[in-house]
Amino acid sequence: MSISKKLTRTELESLYSAANSAIWHSHQLANAHARRAAREEDYVATLVTNGVPLLADRWISVLEPKGIALKISGVFCHGHPQVAFGIPQRQVELADLLIIHQHSAKTRTTARALLVQAKMSTDATHRLPTGDQQLYLFSTWPKFEFVTGGLARGLRDLKEIGKGSRYALVLAGQAYPESITWADQCPWGACHADQLLSAERSFSKVLGDILLGKDGRIVQLNSRSDEWSRTIKELLEVTGTKTYRRTNIGRGETSRLSMSSSTNAGVMFLTESSNFTGNDRTRALKTVGNRFFGNVPLAQADGNGNDPPTFEREDNRGGGISMLVIETREVEA
Repeated sequence: MSISKKLTRTELESLYSAANSAIWHSHQLANAHARRAAREEDYVATLVTNGVPLLADRWISVLEPKGIALKISGVFCHGHPQVAFGIPQRQVELADLLIIHQHSAKTRTTARALLVQAKMSTDATHRLPTGDQQLYLFSTWPKFEFVTGGLARGLRDLKEIGKGSRYALVLAGQAYPESITWADQCPWGACHADQLLSAERSFSKVLGDILLGKDGRIVQLNSRSDEWSRTIKELLEVTGTKTYRRTNIGRGETSRLSMSSSTNAGVMFLTESSNFTGNDRTRALKTVGNRFFGNVPLAQADGNGNDPPTFEREDNRGGGISMLVIETREVEA
């Protein structure tokens, strides 16, 4: 049974409002910590780090009583991976953020993914310049190849028609919800690729719909039979091995992985239901975190009060993509 069929209308709306709250608080934090005016990458950083526990706590309170366990993980990096396409060759970053949702029911596991490119806005619109190469990528999805980020070279054809890619408009500056006139009073909006970007709905609705299986493009994480699935799988594989830093909001070079407070090793910013895997080792090994991040050494203090060691600096620039990984699993209520 799908998640949406297990929930009442009130509970469904609670999922959306929870996403709205997490986005607003993470947005507020980026503004508060920015040494200069916060940029797209600052807002993405706080969303996938500080937004994770806020979003997970609220979603867990709705889903757990319905027999659905939840785990949310987030990592941040910026400017990678870069892709090249066309003649003459043009190069841009693939996206600012990758969102993945994997749902494990009693009989099967399904997953969806969404690539997101963020742009700043003051009025829920943003006009891209003529010839904008990122727009060309997101609107036509030509064959391309990775030129940075540790992914295999060679042309790829994602056959993407908008289901797996979206623009996000991010409110420039600070505002309280009552002053935000965007949809659902959310400081992030979402829209499909066009020269004049105009927020079609709130990003909180996008997150909620991804959780409910209503948005994002289906991906087969156990298969390499299509370019879309292979690319998403490889992005998962390379992302966990790197460090990140964002000096504008006071974050130095930091391992993306650390010791988790739970019994399962996980991504640095992680929140999960207490019953997500329970004592089932087989289930634990099948989680996205353990499959794609579990073999990466965790950053630990040396026992003398010193900070955990970081990876080499070039790793910070070497690859991966900012990521929000949502995992749900049916359990006994």
